[in-house]
Amino acid sequence: MNKKETGSYYTPSYLASFISKRVLSHFEGRKRMSILEPSVGDGAFIFELEKAKDININLTALDINEVELKTASKKWSKKTASFIKTDFLEFSTDKQFSAVVGNPPYVKKNILTSRQIELSKEIHSSEKLTEASVKNIWTTFLVKSNTILAKNGVLAFVLPSELLQVKFADEIREYLKKQFERIEIFTFNDLMFECKGQDTIVLFAYKKSDDKGEYFANISSKEILEQNSFVLKNNELLVTSKVKWTHHFLTSDELIFIDKLKKELKTVNDYSESRPGIVTAANKFFIINKETESQYKLSKYTKPIIQKGQFVNGSVVFNDSDFKQLEDDNLPSRLLQLNEDDRVSNDLRNYLKQGESSNIPERYKCKIRNKWYVIPNISVKPDAIFFKRSHLYPKLLKNNSNAFVTDSAYKISMRDSYDLNSFIYSFYNTLTLLLSELDGRYYGGGVLELIPSEFKKLPIPYIEINQSEFEKFTTYFENKSNIEQILNQNDFNVLNSTLGINEENIKRLTEIRNKLKKKRLRT
Repeated sequence: MNKKETGSYYTPSYLASFISKRVLSHFEGRKRMSILEPSVGDGAFIFELEKAKDININLTALDINEVELKTASKKWSKKTASFIKTDFLEFSTDKQFSAVVGNPPYVKKNILTSRQIELSKEIHSSEKLTEASVKNIWTTFLVKSNTILAKNGVLAFVLPSELLQVKFADEIREYLKKQFERIEIFTFNDLMFECKGQDTIVLFAYKKSDDKGEYFANISSKEILEQNSFVLKNNELLVTSKVKWTHHFLTSDELIFIDKLKKELKTVNDYSESRPGIVTAANKFFIINKETESQYKLSKYTKPIIQKGQFVNGSVVFNDSDFKQLEDDNLPSRLLQLNEDDRVSNDLRNYLKQGESSNIPERYKCKIRNKWYVIPNISVKPDAIFFKRSHLYPKLLKNNSNAFVTDSAYKISMRDSYDLNSFIYSFYNTLTLLLSELDGRYYGGGVLELIPSEFKKLPIPYIEINQSEFEKFTTYFENKSNIEQILNQNDFNVLNSTLGINEENIKRLTEIRNKLKKKRLRT
């Protein structure tokens, strides 16, 4: 099994050491305790726990992989341990553990077996959690671990930052708040694992504590952990509000300031309709370059398409000339759009055979089609495009070409009485870009994403501009060195006109946005 299937990402020794020492310090003075590790992996935690001298640890270690379990068992020299080959979801015990520690697997629901999904639903249901909270196996590890903790027990897990920011984790966060008197969240400036794109946190949850509440610390280097030189801060407003816990470094004053402005604004959904772009189910096969189109004589079956946001860097309007540049650069820019009644030529048949040899017809979204190669719901080309993922700033641009767009973007059309040019101009202000950071979620490598519901709810201070002003804006945008130049030009015009925000408060918004952006980009 590969790492994507097993969800196995191993814990660096310094992090395993920090977590183990912190858990054991909670039980200082105790002579004995019981610890469960539900997914031992390479045994990083076992290696660290084995070093404990002043406390007798009764260890129970589980793993679904027998080879890894044997490797881990060699790191424990004491007699007080049980190493059991099993899936934690299947594990049954009457024992209540002093602590549950580890780095549970990260496996999405669509990769789990039907048995694992069934068990996950049962575990969540027994704790009065909905089926919606069963999205990834780490959530079930978290829930089940809580059920086998002693009344004064401690839970310590390495987890994906999804816990702090995605919608399905709202319920899990509320569950944790009810089950534990004290919660500590450690976020990091560096990716902690070898897996690209997986941002991680560390959670400590205490059943009993004299200092109750939710506490946060951001760690900028491993030396800070090793020296215990961090400061855990309580952020009560963050926890009681709907702001994502990733933004724990914002102050109460900043959160109140933003929320007050936000309440005065209409949202993207008030001004426009937005829908996801075309779902091909296999972009590498269905979106081809001119060279492949020519090789297989497919031009009569193709339509122009923008595959991803990085193909439109630097502009606020996408024209036919921009599309021609994609073609000239031999980038994938032609959508293979076949109809049910199309006659399949020999050349087309040869191309389709390539897809069949790559098992594309077996992909779920292809499998449920009448013909696996006929993409449904092509609809019409969008008036404007918002790319759901971005790096330095979110991208909204007018589509003056004949190009369609993939589901890497949302297709925008304006509601009656609102103007597209004005909408795009108004979007580029510090407050809206700040709220994109606040309401979206981010991933390793600094990728910012707004899912459809987050984009629709994004507040915009809308002002009307004329065609001449939009043309000037377009030219200035294309010649900018960075997005800050656009914000400096637009902010007073947009924010002062709509919300009466003065220069001092625009500067304050800029500082908050920079703080959020730096955390995401790890600068």
